[in-house]
Amino acid sequence: MAAVLKQAEDEMNPISAEDEIHPIYLPFTARHLADHFAPADPPVDPGVHLAYYRASAERARALDTTPLTGTPAEKRRAIKWGRQMEKDERFWVATTLMRFFHAPDRVTLLAETLRRCFGDTPPDSLPSWEAALGQEQLLYFEPSLPSPASYRRHLAGQLDERTLVPYLREAAQQSGERLEGPTKADALLISPDTGFTVIFEAKVISDISTSVQFDVLRNQIVRIIDVMLDPNPQLGSALSRRVPKRTCFVLITPEIFRKKPESRLYGWLLPAYQRDPALLQRHLPHRQLADLESVPKRLSWLTWEDCNRLYPGTCPWLPDQA
Repeated sequence: MAAVLKQAEDEMNPISAEDEIHPIYLPFTARHLADHFAPADPPVDPGVHLAYYRASAERARALDTTPLTGTPAEKRRAIKWGRQMEKDERFWVATTLMRFFHAPDRVTLLAETLRRCFGDTPPDSLPSWEAALGQEQLLYFEPSLPSPASYRRHLAGQLDERTLVPYLREAAQQSGERLEGPTKADALLISPDTGFTVIFEAKVISDISTSVQFDVLRNQIVRIIDVMLDPNPQLGSALSRRVPKRTCFVLITPEIFRKKPESRLYGWLLPAYQRDPALLQRHLPHRQLADLESVPKRLSWLTWEDCNRLYPGTCPWLPDQA
């Protein structure tokens, strides 16, 4: 099925080499990419988002067309800077999910991917993954979701324990409840008519972060889980229609780290959260255990290689797999 979809996409939606941001790492036009940034209040010019991708692609082009000069160390720095997108999660996740999203039979491919991640049973009694995806799907990159008020209130009473550096503790005490800003997801897929949502966190080489400014115990995965448990009716876009009980989390990494999970902190934490809601409650002490019982089934670990197998050619930078 995936091979047929890929061939159909290539025939129906050819992308001009003149317009694409990068032929391998982001083979979509700026206009296509701009369509995938969530509306904000106040509005944000899409050019603000696009500038990052364009600048990185331009550095890569300059490296290909301009002879390197300088000392060996300067040349190494120029190569590292010019080829940054080769390990850039923002490029990897944009290309991968846009390939899936713009496939001719999007719902079939996304449903197959969700079954790969979560099995045959969608959350919250939804009858099928196709039903969960609903009549409309939206894909957003870098959407911001508000920090839960319950967490910020809890942290305000725990600053002596969780904010170890004196000047940061003083700053936190002066911040009131503004102790954590919004969480920016790498990507988010939502069906506005069903409220079903998948939040994606993408990794290439890096590990998860292990704290926020005022909380040394707040790791990146549990922060995203915490955010996904609250509704956001105040957001002025389709994000306001996200249903927490129908929200899932997918970590996407290279396959080598899923095979050797002990090499990354997320390799320990994510499987532990999938097994044990009591551990989640220890890491989210402002939440009740009963509210976390269904969460483990809504957490999954996908790899870039999985994506390539589900939809061949999605990640063309990966080595050929035997």
